[in-house]
Amino acid sequence: MTKTRQLRAFALYLTLGAPLAASCAKEANTVDGNGSNNDAGSTSTSGKGSAGTLGKAGTTSSNAFGGTSTKGGTTGSTGGDGASDGGESTGTAGKGGAGGNSSTVPPDVIANARVIVDYKTEHRTASDKTIQMLLHVINQSDNPLPMMNVKIRYWFTAEATPNLHQYYTGDDVRPPFAKFVDDGADSHVLMTFGGGVIKKGDDISRSEIQLVIENDTTAFDQADDFSWQPTSTTSTPNGKITLYLDDNLIWGCEPSGTCAENGTGMGGAGAGGAGAAGAGGAGAGGVDSSGAGAGGQGAGGAP
Repeated sequence: MTKTRQLRAFALYLTLGAPLAASCAKEANTVDGNGSNNDAGSTSTSGKGSAGTLGKAGTTSSNAFGGTSTKGGTTGSTGGDGASDGGESTGTAGKGGAGGNSSTVPPDVIANARVIVDYKTEHRTASDKTIQMLLHVINQSDNPLPMMNVKIRYWFTAEATPNLHQYYTGDDVRPPFAKFVDDGADSHVLMTFGGGVIKKGDDISRSEIQLVIENDTTAFDQADDFSWQPTSTTSTPNGKITLYLDDNLIWGCEPSGTCAENGTGMGGAGAGGAGAAGAGGAGAGGVDSSGAGAGGQGAGGAP
């Protein structure tokens, strides 16, 4: 072959062969599903997610009855994502904290629970910008009453926006939390407590609750308030204020007519009828249909 023909063949190789080789090399370095497309000659790697963190363990605390209760821990975080563009994630989900049950009152304590809610009104006028009351929770059971598990409802209609205040509470009902629940005819103030225990025979000043409901501009109409007792100018059992232990009604009657099983509360001791704490006349500590105490102690009545 002449020198001229050799040069022409070599030039044709450079024109057609070199781009084809480069294209093959680039295709060989592309791995479907692992890493991004790279330039010819480079090597891709799969991305790895970060490992999840462990959840916090639950906590254990004692309750009023000598037992223990546990609170579940927090759930751990999940693993991180892998690299984008086809990278694989190897992060693992974090493990949740140890589970636990919320503190509850033993069934026998609920079954034997007996309390009285004494009430005194500070405002006897039906139309008033202020609804003010003094309450005492009196435990009649041999078991302590754990106030963390207690709810009290004062039932009233709010013609005006209610502003709630608690100026004083006894040592066994601290700290209190009061909020208004707007529920039409069943509207009420819900009182809950952060702790404390009331024992049978305790000084009632230790379970004292002072609640004030007020509006500076508009008066409330207490005449149609379910729990209002204008005649209670001294501390008197009020069966239209309800008390619950672990959401079990143990004192009083609701507007719906549902009453505590122990017979106390609205209608539990009608005048001249069978009292909740005695037979014949109303038993001592019982309440009539208006919520006020009625009559003397019935024969064989229990205090």
